Amino acid sequence: MVIVSLPNPQETNVLDLKNSFLTYAPISLSGLDEVALMDRREEKFVIPNYWCSDIAAHLDSSYKILEIEGQRSFRYDNLYFDTPDNITLEDHIRGRKCRYKIRIRSYVSSGLTFLEVKKRNVHGRSVKRRIKRSNDAKWDASLTEDEILFLQKHIPFANELKPTLYSRYNRFTIANIERGERITFDTSLEFTTISGIQVTPLFGLSIVELKQNEIDRRSPLHRAFKSRKDRITPLGRGIRVSKYVIGRLNSDESISSRTYLSSLKKLKRASSIAKAQVAKK
Repeated sequence: MVIVSLPNPQETNVLDLKNSFLTYAPISLSGLDEVALMDRREEKFVIPNYWCSDIAAHLDSSYKILEIEGQRSFRYDNLYFDTPDNITLEDHIRGRKCRYKIRIRSYVSSGLTFLEVKKRNVHGRSVKRRIKRSNDAKWDASLTEDEILFLQKHIPFANELKPTLYSRYNRFTIANIERGERITFDTSLEFTTISGIQVTPLFGLSIVELKQNEIDRRSPLHRAFKSRKDRITPLGRGIRVSKYVIGRLNSDESISSRTYLSSLKKLKRASSIAKAQVAKK
């Protein structure tokens, strides 16, 4: 396995992401329900943080940004589950068409926590099911009997699951109701193993996810990426590795990363490119 340690870009020239979306009209959490997209197509991209301002300006005024009580950036805490032999991780690494992601997700700003099952089916669609967790206990408290039954209903190997990895990041969410799409910008990713090992493998980079009912490459986001003269692979191009896989491969030396070695090298190169481009500004 290769542990990828990415360089930290120059802090003085890295964009304050909060300023990228100041001109966007707000949309409420209930308004966002119109593009909940619990059954959807997804595309992931990696971009330097400083691209966000230009991208925000490039998108048209029909996009709105999620705002709750005056806040537009929200912290997400996650606890992923896997089996002792890493079924969900191995299924991702092997590229199985049918695969799962199981997590507890805490929406820190709103105080809401859910147990979520995300399934990628044979048709390439991501289907998410979730149940709300009680606020009476810590967000990552042990699963209740009802939650175990929920997992058993949706996952064939539910009885083997155990907590595996923590992650946290800040997210901005914009939505275009007319186009039926949602775009998220995840920044400042941190991963922590159950034993307490912490890694931050994406310094200077954001993960952008485009979520649609069906893939539409005429999306303004695609046009924004294609218009950039500094669009050098892998920046602004689709990437298939998930945040969970990035976290596991960068925090556990016992896991073979052969399948994703190319993607990990691309991420390291992306951070190096971002650092060099910031230095030119």
